Amino acid sequence: MTIEELVALKGGKYADNGAVVTGTIATNYRFLVVNDDVVFTALTDVLDNDILDEWGLTGKTLTKGMVIAPASERPFKTVNVASGSVLLIKL
Repeated sequence: MTIEELVALKGGKYADNGAVVTGTIATNYRFLVVNDDVVFTALTDVLDNDILDEWGLTGKTLTKGMVIAPASERPFKTVNVASGSVLLIKL
């Protein structure tokens, strides 16, 4: 299934410059796709694991097209976008 098909069937959320997204188990944002080069100030899963630390991404710029998911296989809880944009995908 393509990302476009997942968005069409399950939905998602667009987040860009300065956005703060709070997810839950119910929102079920399981992975994100970088739309425009992005830097995060916070990225956690619903267990409060620091995904930036897990992946070594603190202060890094993620480039367009990258796909990121929590190693815990749990949904995202906190997504703070400093710059750029992402699409959070539900499963």
